[in-house]
Amino acid sequence: MDLFVRETGPLQAPTVVFLHGGRLSGWSWEPVIDRLPGYRCVAPDLPQFGKSVALGPFRIDRAAQAVATSIRSGFGAGGLHLVGYSLGAQVGIDLLAREPALFASAVLCGTFVNSFPWVGPSQRFVGALARMAWSRRLLSQLWNAHPPELAATRAADYREDMRLALSEDAAHIVSESAGFTVPKGLEKSPVPALFITGADEYWPAHRSAAELARTMPRGVNAVAVGMRHDWPLRHPELFSRTVRCWLANADLPSQIAVR
Repeated sequence: MDLFVRETGPLQAPTVVFLHGGRLSGWSWEPVIDRLPGYRCVAPDLPQFGKSVALGPFRIDRAAQAVATSIRSGFGAGGLHLVGYSLGAQVGIDLLAREPALFASAVLCGTFVNSFPWVGPSQRFVGALARMAWSRRLLSQLWNAHPPELAATRAADYREDMRLALSEDAAHIVSESAGFTVPKGLEKSPVPALFITGADEYWPAHRSAAELARTMPRGVNAVAVGMRHDWPLRHPELFSRTVRCWLANADLPSQIAVR
């Protein structure tokens, strides 16, 4: 499976792999990547998203395998840095469990793991809800009421991604995300991983980040003060500084509070 991949930066610079969320494809990382000129930045479109839409259907494990294959063949077999947001963070977690040797560090934001005792029923309920037309209309209204600034600069890409994300065909992506659990092997992954949750996110995201940080030997749980779930898209300056500091083993910005 050959994912579509955007690549910028010096060829000999440290490589950072960016995994997008469940609404917008790899181009949405551009405001962050533009602020990281000293890195070789790689942003694939995950299966069933953007220019990899024909490679669906999306599954987290399948997407992780595709990302691993793409980066191993094009960008090396180790020492890479991983950045993931929302759905992309779930793919990133799966990668850290199955391919830890590929990565030197990771920053994962706004992720979710289903730790309820009724994973199957909750997954089916969320999937059924996502297939309902009124639910998709509500999500569209909520998202488009306050679109991120990057939507204005890439209007055509934004509209196309939103059309796909709010279609009935995408309901199984929501279900796949809702059924994601801590992958086997994550407890042995030695990668230094920073799990960040926006302070204003709902409690399942905070609980998930804490559980993931406890699971990994070098996991760190942190909160982005005053931020919502989509803060990496809305505050690229702060997010890029956070990534740069974590990758360089430097002090995090004051807005990132370690728990």
